[in-house]
Amino acid sequence: MNPLTFTLKIKPQFSLDVAELTPDNLAEKNRSKIKNLKLSYGKKKVTVAELFSITGNDSENIQIHRSNDKLVCVGQGISHGSIEVKGDVGELLGQHMKGGHIIVHGNAGSWLGNGMSGGRIDITGNAGDHIGAGKPGDAFGMTEGFINIKGSAGDRVGDRMRRGIITIHGKAGDFCGSRMHAGTILVLDKAGKNVGTGMRRGTIILAKKPKHIVATFKSNGNLKMQFLRLLFTQFVTMGKEFSKFRNFDPEVHRFSGDLARNGKGEILILQSLNLKK
Repeated sequence: MNPLTFTLKIKPQFSLDVAELTPDNLAEKNRSKIKNLKLSYGKKKVTVAELFSITGNDSENIQIHRSNDKLVCVGQGISHGSIEVKGDVGELLGQHMKGGHIIVHGNAGSWLGNGMSGGRIDITGNAGDHIGAGKPGDAFGMTEGFINIKGSAGDRVGDRMRRGIITIHGKAGDFCGSRMHAGTILVLDKAGKNVGTGMRRGTIILAKKPKHIVATFKSNGNLKMQFLRLLFTQFVTMGKEFSKFRNFDPEVHRFSGDLARNGKGEILILQSLNLKK
């Protein structure tokens, strides 16, 4: 079977909510029913057929072509299968995701992975603010899953994160890992101001030491963190972009904190990593 492919026929001028276009929602629907599904486009409802041309028939493997940042809620609530997007996407990619795989060949907006509890998201470009974070009123951010961003990300990555892994191959903005409850964040370029502010537990791994670490973190000196060998061995199996972690020396400079919030979190500054491989 060929992937069920949705190709935009117009260039959206308003937000287009495509939360309906997931393997979960389309599994039992024939082509006619899919064409007549109503999507929120700006302030009105529009059928799928008015916006997209449709080819293929495998609803477990969905593709969206000619996408742009007006498409919001891509992959909302997905629990199985895959969604592959050619182009950019807007906010709330993978919101409440439970399983499956989302791949975006482009950039993604803010609140990526909000409420995520499983599955994997790959972004080949950059992402906005609040990646894997909880929205106002949420008890936590993401509670499980894997987010892999090959570009850079904005502010508040992993804010109130409960579990899971976020990897950023570029830069991260300010307040990375703020108010973390648990989980792991890896940043392979520079991170902005106030890394880990308010974190209770969890691990933030940085390839480069920030210019400033808040005073409520305590330096523990250079240590060999052997659990990193296991973590990075797992990364190597998850994509060729992680091949730099082969034969990694797990020496880090460790900071414990935030001491204002019990001090059970940690910031680990990698001491030996060849980023050019």
